[in-house]
Parts: sequence; structure tokens; C-alpha cells
Amino acid sequence: MVIHYSPVDGNVACGRAGSSLNSSAATGQVSCKLCLRSVEKVASEPVRKTPTLAELRAAAKAAATPAASSEALKSAPRLSPRAEWQKRLEQLPGRNRLPRGVSRQAFI
Repeated sequence: MVIHYSPVDGNVACGRAGSSLNSSAATGQVSCKLCLRSVEKVASEPVRKTPTLAELRAAAKAAATPAASSEALKSAPRLSPRAEWQKRLEQLPGRNRLPRGVSRQAFI
């Protein structure tokens, strides 16, 4: 019985070196566990990686963003940051969301 797996003379799959190593290219005769693992890794089919939730969200966001952003930029005129903020506050429900003015709040 052969101990190590070696497809080419002198190169053993487990990485051991020596002149007295018994090696063979037939996997049925190999008894070294490291050599067998090396052979199994090469022979096994690569595992298909499923996308993570973050990758799925990023892909969905990337697909939806270009269409929406290009339409929004073309249709809406560019406002100052202050005007944009006031417009955003006016769209919120309730009277307490409206801008109250520029004066500072009095100390209570």
C-alpha cells in the first residue's frame, strides 16, 4: 500500500519531501489523510456563493436609483438648501412642522 499521492514524481500533495516517500498517482492506494484531502479539494465542485442580504439590497438600490434620480434632477428646479428644508417641513403633517422663523428660542 502506497502512503502519499503524487501526480508528478517528486511532488507530494501533502507537501512532505524526502527521497524515501512511497507515492502513487492512483488515489485508491493512498493512505495519507492530508494527501486525500488535497485530492478531494481539487476534485470537488466549487461551491456557489449565495449573495448576502447586503449585496441584494445594494443591487436593488443600484437598479432603482439611476431611473429615479435622473427624473428628479431633470423635473425639479434646483433650490437653495434652506428652501429645500422649508419645503420638506411644509410637506410633513401637522401645524407644528411649519418653520417658525429665524429668531432664537427664548430661555425658559
